[in-house]
Amino acid sequence: MGRGTTATAAGWRFERRAHRGGFERVVGIDEAGRGPLAGPVVAGAVIFPPGFRMDGLADSKQLPRERRVELAEAIRANALAVGVGVASAEEIDRINVLAATHVAAWRAVAALAAPPDYFLTDFLELDWAEAPVEALVRGDQRCASVAAASIIAKVARDGLMCAFGEEFPEYGFAEHKGYGTAGHLEALRARGPTTIHRLTFRGVAWFDVALRHSKTFGDLAEGIAAVESDEEARRVRAKIAEVRERLPERERIEIEGLFVERVRHTTFRLEGIAR
Repeated sequence: MGRGTTATAAGWRFERRAHRGGFERVVGIDEAGRGPLAGPVVAGAVIFPPGFRMDGLADSKQLPRERRVELAEAIRANALAVGVGVASAEEIDRINVLAATHVAAWRAVAALAAPPDYFLTDFLELDWAEAPVEALVRGDQRCASVAAASIIAKVARDGLMCAFGEEFPEYGFAEHKGYGTAGHLEALRARGPTTIHRLTFRGVAWFDVALRHSKTFGDLAEGIAAVESDEEARRVRAKIAEVRERLPERERIEIEGLFVERVRHTTFRLEGIAR
């Protein structure tokens, strides 16, 4: 299994203890992606029904990809609530990776269908939580709900990095998921960083070059440059709205600025865009 280790199933004693204490919505929280040179940090949050048990939950890093995907589907099918939160590479650069991890965790909790009344985390203190927090050492190995959250976070982040792999095909993101492998470092040396790289991280920070943009950004920029009528502008604006959530944050800001400037400097007037 992952890293040459055998996955050890996490237990349920922390959930049992919380439920005996009168708490009903016990949430496990964990993150994936603190260490990579590129891509977001992603947090998962999972609440299981009191008394529920599932076999095979373990630290996501110790599970093969196929097993993680299977478990993620089973978790979503059986949990009371599942939430995912994402903090972008741009946010990581702006506020640091630990603060961004807290942002991602907060977003994961905000995405839950019901608010938790007890928190179990992988040694992550949550000053913003409005309920008791138990920050567990090696929580993803010892606590089933935290292990489930780690699986949800890892599968979600891997999916995002595979999508970025299609946008930046020369970098191999689908294979290394943004971690500093030899192949990734070679691509960085040859091509420089992209808009999803963490520009404050060692191995990336010393580059002083223009960032490489995604294929989708390039297509949108070409479409914006060709806009000459209201009809064309509306079509491009609809395309931006369609794809904006999968663009890196840096690119979303830039492409929306390009669109507004194009409309302002043409002879037509698109409704809703002031000159």
